[in-house]
Amino acid sequence: MKTILVINTGSTSTKVAIFKDDTRVIQDNLFMSEEVLKRSMTAVDQLPFRTQIVTEWLANNGYSIKDLDIIAARGGPLPPIKGGAYRVNQLMVDVLTYAPVSRHESALACMIGMNLAKGSDVPVIIYDGVSVDEIREVARYTGFPGIRNSGRGHILNSRRVSRMTAAKLGKTYEESTFIVAHLGGSISVSAHDRGRIVDIVNAFSGPMSTQRAGRLPMDQLIGLCYSGKYGQQELMKLLNGGSGYKAYFGTQDARKVAELMDAGDPLAYAVTEALSYQTSKAIGEMRVAAEHPVDRVILTGGMANFKFVTEYITKRVSFIAPVELLPGEFEMEALAEGALDVLTGKAMLQEFDLLPAGYATREEFYDYVRSCQDKSPAFGGNA
Repeated sequence: MKTILVINTGSTSTKVAIFKDDTRVIQDNLFMSEEVLKRSMTAVDQLPFRTQIVTEWLANNGYSIKDLDIIAARGGPLPPIKGGAYRVNQLMVDVLTYAPVSRHESALACMIGMNLAKGSDVPVIIYDGVSVDEIREVARYTGFPGIRNSGRGHILNSRRVSRMTAAKLGKTYEESTFIVAHLGGSISVSAHDRGRIVDIVNAFSGPMSTQRAGRLPMDQLIGLCYSGKYGQQELMKLLNGGSGYKAYFGTQDARKVAELMDAGDPLAYAVTEALSYQTSKAIGEMRVAAEHPVDRVILTGGMANFKFVTEYITKRVSFIAPVELLPGEFEMEALAEGALDVLTGKAMLQEFDLLPAGYATREEFYDYVRSCQDKSPAFGGNA
């Protein structure tokens, strides 16, 4: 029986779990203190504190690094990669530290794993990370050269619920076609066609959610950018954390909005209907992307518990395929399964060897890394 440590870092907490093969033994959510969060200018600043609390959690539950067969970490914002398992190496950590595609705490999971495994032979992997991008080339083109669509989304959970549904139908994931709507703090809708995510409507190009604006009319968005009301970072934070329910109701808690609807609030009804309508349209888009008949439309994520939303979407899209409800997230289980597949030889362990955009050689990238280390105390330098 294999012992697997799973690490999944979010904005304010670190989810950790121990699995024995595919059975979860224990799981906890380790929160960062407000003091540390306020002191941390970047996600990487939190690494020592997050490593410490995971180390303490292991010890408090009677585990040490020598008890583990593998560590499976959530993948962070790397350059686009294919799906599956990747060994966490120093290049991956350095790219996430010094030149990530975006700044996000998901980058910390594999770094914590590397810190824990230091001096041991316990492998550390990521599996179906946030940077997995498998969409077809035709889906990447936009009308503006130099700007291309990406295939990033809720890959880990979407692929997991697809595998679950395929097994329920007596098929493999590679034999099936699904459209998956992940309904969470952001919403993504992906087309899984015979084992590949061929296209995706992600949080930047699709429905509004509890905290994100989603797709906006371009002319009005450009006007907002040049209105003088917002700086670039301020506007990005507003569109990707302060919009949707948060902007309309001051909360991103869908349960509170459901309570407003029950109390007869017309705006709560109108906005939730719009969110559900936009998600239904995105599912329709993905039907065009899938080349084979769709076996199921799958609704997952936290908002798949919202009865109004799921019933509305089901009425709109059930002509495409039967709708399967799998509320919640299954990321920890997906990471553990990926790790177990690596240990048992079912999955190939890939080596990460990609450089950030703009760097032609490793030497050029590491010249940049050294310059960052020299300038910033956060990276061991003397600013």
